[in-house]
Amino acid sequence: MKHLRLALLLLAACQIPITASAMRPNGITMTGMVTSVDHSTHSVTFEQGRGKEIRRFVYARSAKFWHGTADTSPGALRAGMQVQINFHNPVFGPDFVTHIVLLLSTPSATDHGNK
Repeated sequence: MKHLRLALLLLAACQIPITASAMRPNGITMTGMVTSVDHSTHSVTFEQGRGKEIRRFVYARSAKFWHGTADTSPGALRAGMQVQINFHNPVFGPDFVTHIVLLLSTPSATDHGNK
């Protein structure tokens, strides 16, 4: 009798579908200036909020750098560029980015008057 109950319980447990779902991390959008880049290690130092917060991260091999040309590889990323990044902070591994967008500064009204 004891074994029959156990067998029925195991049979019932095997019939219940168990699915696991994982959500892909979206990342956090941040704006700031690149202070240093090392393309050999894919590492970037990023200053956010006028030096208030400095972050170090790597760019993923599949990262895209949108800067107005057909080439989207991060190889054109340089120190001093004002960019917007899609920042990921995983539980395991280094912080990384997947998208980098170059922000072009638009001249203000006072700059037009000084020319």
